[in-house]
Amino acid sequence: MSYGTGNESSVLAIISGVVQAAYTYSLNNGQIVFSAPPPAGTNNIEIRYLGEKVLVNPYLSADSFGIIRINSNIITTNTVISLGYNGSSTGPISIANGITVQVSNNSVWKII
Repeated sequence: MSYGTGNESSVLAIISGVVQAAYTYSLNNGQIVFSAPPPAGTNNIEIRYLGEKVLVNPYLSADSFGIIRINSNIITTNTVISLGYNGSSTGPISIANGITVQVSNNSVWKII
């Protein structure tokens, strides 16, 4: 695959029209590796790329119901808010030296 996928949930593997569970395959250097070989004679494997990886780490829940969300107050990895998406954070926010936050055209990052 020529896409930089985030994890197994970034692609759908479909064999003979049946979507495979993400735990039945892994991504390794742009290749999909099935935990068990697809049935012989299938010849009908379709892979669908769903898009960029979902960043989970800063969107942590501070309560057991997921009502209160917390985020770090310093951004330490380069971040892109892709076209068609918006982002929000609760401030104050600082950005570590050498780190960039890119907000694509027609996208918004709001710090509240």
